[in-house]
Amino acid sequence: MSEDYGQTLAVFVLDKGKQSRQLLKRIQEIDDVDPNVKIVDAAIADRTRLGRVKVHQTADLGGAKGFARGGALGVIVGAIVLGPAGAVVGGAAGGVLNGLRNRFHDIGINDKFMRQVTKEVDKGKSALFILYEGDWSHSFGMIEQAVASEKALLIHSTLPAEKAAALMALVVPATEELGGAEVVADYEVEVPEEAEAAPVAAAAAVAAAAPAAAPEDLTQLVGVGPKASEALAAAGIATYAALADANEPEIRRALHDGDMVPPANVGTWPMQASFAARGDWQGLMKYNQKASKPAGGAKKPAAKAEAKAAPDDLTQLSGIGPRISTILSAGGITTYAELEHTDPSELRKVIAAGGALPPSQLDSWPTQASYATRGDWSGLASYNSRH
Repeated sequence: MSEDYGQTLAVFVLDKGKQSRQLLKRIQEIDDVDPNVKIVDAAIADRTRLGRVKVHQTADLGGAKGFARGGALGVIVGAIVLGPAGAVVGGAAGGVLNGLRNRFHDIGINDKFMRQVTKEVDKGKSALFILYEGDWSHSFGMIEQAVASEKALLIHSTLPAEKAAALMALVVPATEELGGAEVVADYEVEVPEEAEAAPVAAAAAVAAAAPAAAPEDLTQLVGVGPKASEALAAAGIATYAALADANEPEIRRALHDGDMVPPANVGTWPMQASFAARGDWQGLMKYNQKASKPAGGAKKPAAKAEAKAAPDDLTQLSGIGPRISTILSAGGITTYAELEHTDPSELRKVIAAGGALPPSQLDSWPTQASYATRGDWSGLASYNSRH
């Protein structure tokens, strides 16, 4: 097949993800016997029962002529399905997807096509994306039969060869920015139900109309100096209540952004703030007295306290590549033990703050880390083979 062929992005909308996988298998079988067409790549986007959209790029199909693999189609799918809701994805990742979607129009991907795909996935449908070269004219009857048997809706957009190259020029740099090939080939993002949009908008309007809480003197807390207080305020943490609601990775990021090294007791700040928010200054004093005592009644001075554990290689865990490991480290998560005890919801916040997409394996990281903490690598391999 000539390298000058254009490419067609076909989207098959089905009721369930299982049907998408069945249809992909049938189309691959047809592709194997038809020399006039070649599937370049495929990916599936599903809305899950957890209120998320999951994008999964298939394993290498073995014939990617004129197309850079390594998660590129995963980025394209995310931009089409999630780009309009960039704010929902959050942070820099949402901005990247939204920006890509806007650029797609310039290189010839039809707006109507993108809107229709987004609308169908929003309804809770599954979308099978297939990027191919050539045409199905010699096997159209078999394709038509496969589509009819799964009751799929076909939507497609064709790109000339030069436009396909322009698409890749946009997408390939974004792959690393969004977390790397491993992430963009298999990720999940939170997407609220459309019916909830009006109440959320109303709540936002009420919040905007309400006066902001007056800043409080966070330096009343042990370990919070004037510079730390300024860094927290710049991150939107200016009251005791806000600090009490913050988690340690968020606090560390705020201090890091303020060019500060987090003090040893940074993990106590939310608890200290909870006492201050209630006006329980006596309780705060007792808490700090207890926290300052060496564990187990030891008489070692603070300067002799055990040093923080050396960082672990988090890339040993499934779904964590170099970029994601760096983001976790910036969020204060550098060891298997710390990862083991961090809730997935907090991990999603850390990843979003770092500008990447949350990998689909994210919910399994604490469990994976528990194996790594114990040095049970065979148990970890067995766990990953089952999930």
